[in-house]
Amino acid sequence: MRLNRRNALRLGALASAAPDSWAVRPFGLGEVALDDSIFTAKRDRMLAYAKGYAADLGESGGPDRMLYNFRAAAGLPNADGVEPPGSWDDANGYLRGHYSGHFLSMLAQAWAGTGDRVYKRKLDHLVAGLGECRDAFAAAAAVATPRVEGRNGTAVRLTGSPLGNAEHLKLPAGLVDGLAAVTVATWIKLAPVDQSRLPDPWADPAPLANGVKVFDFGADANAHMYLTIRADNANPFPRFAITTGGAAAEQRVTATAPLPAGEWVHLTVTLGGGTAVLYVNGTAAASGPVSLTPADLGAGVANWIGRGQFPQGLTQYLGADVDEFHVYGSALTAEQVAALLQTANGDVAAYRFDDEPGPVCADASENARHAELIGPGDGNRHSGFVAAYPETQFVRLEEFATYGGNAGIWAPYYTTHKIMAGLLDAHRLAGSTAALDLASGLGDWIHSRLSKLPRERLDRMWSIYIAGEYGGMNESLANLARARPDRPEYLETARLFDNTALLQATVAGTDLLDGKHANQHIPQFTGYLRMHEQGAGEDYRTAAANFFDMVVPHRLYAHGGTGVGEIFRRRGVIAGSLWQYPNDPNHAETCCVYNLLKLARNLFFHTGDPKYMEYYERALYNQILGSRRDEDSTEDPEVTYFAPVRPGRWREFGNTGTCCGGTGMENHTKYQDSVYFASAADDALLVNLYLPSTVNWSARGVAIEQTTDYPFEGASRLKIRARRRTAFALKLRVPSWAEEFAVNVNGRDQKLTAAPGTYVTIDRTWRGGDTVDVAMPLRLHTEAALDDPGIESVYCGPTLLAIKHEAVGDDLATGLVDLAVGEDLSAFEPTGEPLEFKADGYTFAPFHLGNGEPYHLYWRRR
Repeated sequence: MRLNRRNALRLGALASAAPDSWAVRPFGLGEVALDDSIFTAKRDRMLAYAKGYAADLGESGGPDRMLYNFRAAAGLPNADGVEPPGSWDDANGYLRGHYSGHFLSMLAQAWAGTGDRVYKRKLDHLVAGLGECRDAFAAAAAVATPRVEGRNGTAVRLTGSPLGNAEHLKLPAGLVDGLAAVTVATWIKLAPVDQSRLPDPWADPAPLANGVKVFDFGADANAHMYLTIRADNANPFPRFAITTGGAAAEQRVTATAPLPAGEWVHLTVTLGGGTAVLYVNGTAAASGPVSLTPADLGAGVANWIGRGQFPQGLTQYLGADVDEFHVYGSALTAEQVAALLQTANGDVAAYRFDDEPGPVCADASENARHAELIGPGDGNRHSGFVAAYPETQFVRLEEFATYGGNAGIWAPYYTTHKIMAGLLDAHRLAGSTAALDLASGLGDWIHSRLSKLPRERLDRMWSIYIAGEYGGMNESLANLARARPDRPEYLETARLFDNTALLQATVAGTDLLDGKHANQHIPQFTGYLRMHEQGAGEDYRTAAANFFDMVVPHRLYAHGGTGVGEIFRRRGVIAGSLWQYPNDPNHAETCCVYNLLKLARNLFFHTGDPKYMEYYERALYNQILGSRRDEDSTEDPEVTYFAPVRPGRWREFGNTGTCCGGTGMENHTKYQDSVYFASAADDALLVNLYLPSTVNWSARGVAIEQTTDYPFEGASRLKIRARRRTAFALKLRVPSWAEEFAVNVNGRDQKLTAAPGTYVTIDRTWRGGDTVDVAMPLRLHTEAALDDPGIESVYCGPTLLAIKHEAVGDDLATGLVDLAVGEDLSAFEPTGEPLEFKADGYTFAPFHLGNGEPYHLYWRRR
């Protein structure tokens, strides 16, 4: 697309003015147009994917696939032939919905960058569909969990977990305190198991999972009494237990036959006189000596029907209809238990569930110990909730559930962040007020959940490996506060995501990153910086700057990536990490680079420090540019998850539905976002990247066109387009590798001090037609691994060169290619192909050009 002023005004960013703390500001995606280059080739393939994905279903086919899981969760129909995206975003995946958020961001960027209305129509369809899902969730939230036909009158339906809404009943504190004997009796009908709904391997086979409680009364997980429908794999039968010393000290009675599903079953437990008896349908199914009584449990502050004690991390919720739940203050006889099948009226509490549907379930005894129904109708769900799964995942996180495995979770707030970020991009880049309304509702819902939790619980949640990963939730909430100046409380909601221990350590300059999941933490610090911009305090900015310096260069590979697998490793260990984990040959998750680029870019806005743009160029021109396969596809984004640095490894492409598939869609539709910046006062233009493009600087009434074949040549020409003369400073970045850097204005050499790693400034009055020629001859140069000066990588200008070769060994001693090259690198001879060289019999080519072949980024100088 050729840029003109009308395009720039129509397609420029729609956000408010830059924060006061910024020294420089970016241009909107519509204010910078890219001309033909390797970047536009990669971009155009991604734009074709955005346009052609699921096109066989019509123009809205792609958005409809992205809406599939949301509609299913909200109880809305999906059109025939529409399927979910797949992989992690399949119909049962615990991360479903995240990819849809990235897809929304890609469409917003594509529209802002091209002006092609097909992207805007797709975006609007997706936003409208999310709005319909939000409304459906809200309608369900407005109605209490429905009463259903019971064994005697009506029953309350609990839909269980992980696929249900985790409804359960909270009974009053002190319900059985001080009792020397007790009887608990109820009718339940377990929900039939629908195997087709089980997301293997993540979900338990609800409702017949180990540990699902019919009731659980007591103080906590160490002092309580409970009835479970299935004790364990060795005893898949009902069990009653009581303990004052945790699971290891339980006194138990366990039945010898399983409970049937899909039919009404009467369960009774009697406890007293040193004996517990478990009855099924009025017949004793288990009995045994049990000396503990409810009086031994202390203050019973946690009494539940349909769930277990907190905290356990793997709390289960009962999937069953429950009717006639009664509690007696004595141990009934066998004859009395048999009579309960006909009529019952607990003298401690009696719940018949025949009252009007609502969050309160009345106690039919004389004690007024009413129960509270926790679920969709309890008022706890704000009407702004929208997701591709029920709230069960969030409930589980609040109870410290861990990542993966049976009954585990993934990263619910990570998914929420991607949805909210996509909505905010739709507003910022495409002016969608509907998207802003949806994002605001999500912000309200987040506040309604998290503001009720103590700081200690939030800190523990955010420190849980992957399960507590929340992406850039704090960034999106700070951005929401900026977009909604009438709602400053969103900044306070962002504070709820403070990862306190790591935040405080990083402010103090203490490096605690070794062993931490990289992508779980990098976006947190961009969020802190955004919070600082909204007035949250200086410590947040300090944390962001210190964090970046802990990663770059100390944990940085030659192509700009970081991490062994997905994990930060020891500071300063680069060569030592190549085979650190023999069974994990992957390094440098692409999501990490996506987020490090965001952090570097935003830190630069505050300081103008060239080191941030130095990193930006390295990572963009190498790992990011190399993360998109050079082949067309409308079926998947064809991007990398990892960009391995172990010699002899290769990149793998595809990644529909993964985290890196999502960030990959964004990476390649916003290349122009950091080519140029303007000073906050609009009196200087910074040229950060040498890339063929045109920027429309409407504040100065000028456009600047850049013509270059960088990084294949070390030269660039800038041409001023203006109707009248205008004065401003032109700041040109001098790459750190550029030993020579010369500037010529209108044919006249400029006398400048151009130190590598800085900016040079030409401050003058410009007129239309002025030209600026930059010469920075490409040169070969090497960079040694921080922990071993004999192990190196080689670059030509900004471009990392990779040896095209399979693996030669399987450890640091045997797996590196040894090269006989001198300090002057004269052994590298051009082959005639762009940036391709031969040295000591090996072929070196730009890393970004590979399509899945094995390569070596590190070698040993001999």
